[in-house]
Amino acid sequence: MIHTFDSHYRGPCRQERAEQIDAISWLVVHYPAEFALIFHAPNESAGNAFHHSIRAKEGVKAGVFDIIHLGGTDQWRAGCFEMKRLDRTKSKVSAEQKAWGEAADSRGCFVAICYGFEEFKKAWLFYLSGLRSE
Repeated sequence: MIHTFDSHYRGPCRQERAEQIDAISWLVVHYPAEFALIFHAPNESAGNAFHHSIRAKEGVKAGVFDIIHLGGTDQWRAGCFEMKRLDRTKSKVSAEQKAWGEAADSRGCFVAICYGFEEFKKAWLFYLSGLRSE
């Protein structure tokens, strides 16, 4: 199941990058032990066709979610979090992201699309509660 965390806010909002920076900063402060196994796989970049062909050969894939946690100490279940702008009408989940999220879910990963930093926090806490109770 791909979980969606959306406050239903509609209006002016920050760029996705700002939401992700806040999420990572919050994890560093509040979950330092878990942060050791968290990373961002940069899969978005400008460049020409040659640049993109080299990145593909290096393993860069379209659709990979923004924040990946390799798993918890109680159970080895990965968490995959896609960050979006607070106003969901200003962000789109691409076909590649949907496919990647479905593939991760089919392999037992926790998968969440988070519209804004506050929604990321809710998703993270929900994810952690599942790690501890399963």
